[in-house]
Amino acid sequence: MNASTIARLSLALLALPAHHASAQQAVADSIRYQAERFIGALASRDIDQFVSLFMPDPDFIYVDAGRIYPDRAALRAAGAGFFGRIKTFKATWNPVKIVVTGPDAGAFTGVMQVTGADTTGAVIWPNGKIWTLVYQRRGGQWWIVQAHEANVPPPRAAAPVVPAARP
Repeated sequence: MNASTIARLSLALLALPAHHASAQQAVADSIRYQAERFIGALASRDIDQFVSLFMPDPDFIYVDAGRIYPDRAALRAAGAGFFGRIKTFKATWNPVKIVVTGPDAGAFTGVMQVTGADTTGAVIWPNGKIWTLVYQRRGGQWWIVQAHEANVPPPRAAAPVVPAARP
């Protein structure tokens, strides 16, 4: 092997981790984009647009505060009333954690901070909503295959300050 060949091989090997990292970042960016589409579907007030984000086959499952929706039809039936009551809705994710599990899959967990109200004027999720969304790309399209949501609880009251005992 001559020096030129060794140099080319060394450069190729050095580029492998960078390629892997950039490929992972591309998947993370795609998942983040899908999570923004999730907010957009909620803001649309269209249950069908929301449900269309989820995998239409038996791999799908959605969990909401202990209730399990095993398919899109069950999710549509459970969510239709909520979507019908949305009057205003804007949201952002903060904080966010994305874990890339492969070239076509990953998990997104984020706290959705919402500014919105229903048709009675009640605030929607005043403390926020936590979602974990598991995404998989199949046939070139990203789908949510599993989802879990929970309301952010209200802040805890500060513990009372107890004076130190005197000796």
